[in-house]
Amino acid sequence: MLTRASAAIDRSVVRFMERRMAPKTPRIDPTQARARLLELAEQYKAGLGHPSPMFPEPTPPRVQLTPQGDGPLGTQVVDLAWESDYAPFHPLARDPYLAITENQTAHARWWTSDRGRPTIVMIHGWGGGSHWVTFRTFLVPYWLRHGWDVVAFQLPFHGNRAPGARGLSPGWPSPNPLRTNEGFAHAIYDLRALAMFLRSRGASAVGPMGMSLGGYTTALWASIAGPGEVGGADFAVAMIPAVAMARVMWNIGETSVARARAAKAGITEDLLGDAFAVHAPTTRPARVPLDRRFVIAGRGDRITPPDQAELLAAHWGVPVMWFEGGHLAQIGRSDALRTVRRSLGALEFSGRKFRE
Repeated sequence: MLTRASAAIDRSVVRFMERRMAPKTPRIDPTQARARLLELAEQYKAGLGHPSPMFPEPTPPRVQLTPQGDGPLGTQVVDLAWESDYAPFHPLARDPYLAITENQTAHARWWTSDRGRPTIVMIHGWGGGSHWVTFRTFLVPYWLRHGWDVVAFQLPFHGNRAPGARGLSPGWPSPNPLRTNEGFAHAIYDLRALAMFLRSRGASAVGPMGMSLGGYTTALWASIAGPGEVGGADFAVAMIPAVAMARVMWNIGETSVARARAAKAGITEDLLGDAFAVHAPTTRPARVPLDRRFVIAGRGDRITPPDQAELLAAHWGVPVMWFEGGHLAQIGRSDALRTVRRSLGALEFSGRKFRE
């Protein structure tokens, strides 16, 4: 019953997302759309593999720290901001992408005890980015209580990085492969720069926990840089993750005019998947060790359905930790989070164990 109720909530949100994403979908010229997408898919193949020119090592960030006062359990709350020097990979993307100046500054909020604790980077989903929402959605006090520092990272085109007043319609990711592909490369560049900063401040380990779009980004980071690499992730927790981005978009737009136009122009889910392959988490092996990879998903999820989590879990060689709820009503997820906490607590990083 709980699974069915959660699924019903998710289906209503899918309809909302379809309406909100539709205006951001580029108008398709039936005579050129398929050929253009094939061309872009071929050009982005140069970014596949590891190391990849699509995902260069970041330069050390010059982070501006703005104290925000006391946080829970004796922590301090500090807002972080730094100018990102990410350069788009595709020449045609450079001018329009860099013209969105708000997106060129990265933002995060840090709850820290300043004692060099291990740090979890929380990565929100589509339309998120509010630190207030992240604090509650990711149960920040829970992790602080068990000996972690926590950072809430804002994805490109979200939160403070959104151009103008976008609200719940960030315009990224979208069926536009130039912006979508460059946005994911930009996210990983800034996350690796953030990890560099946190380690410079004494963090004994750094890794992401992401939901939905954040779960996709988490899995991507884990495939680009692992322990010992510049800005690498020491562990990765993908919750209710998107994994096959083209399939998620295709399903969300199932009844939309934009999808009908795309199909008429010869665009298919597989072709869109080829254009997105350069950042798909399953096109590269994970660089995070097996015992530090976790996949959590809801059986009632109808936004990133169970097959998405199963795809990532199979690629990573780990089981899915299921709960009975859905994408928004995550009923029963506490057991999975407890398992992740205890599993990470048994590991040693930099000669010290996580507190259990």
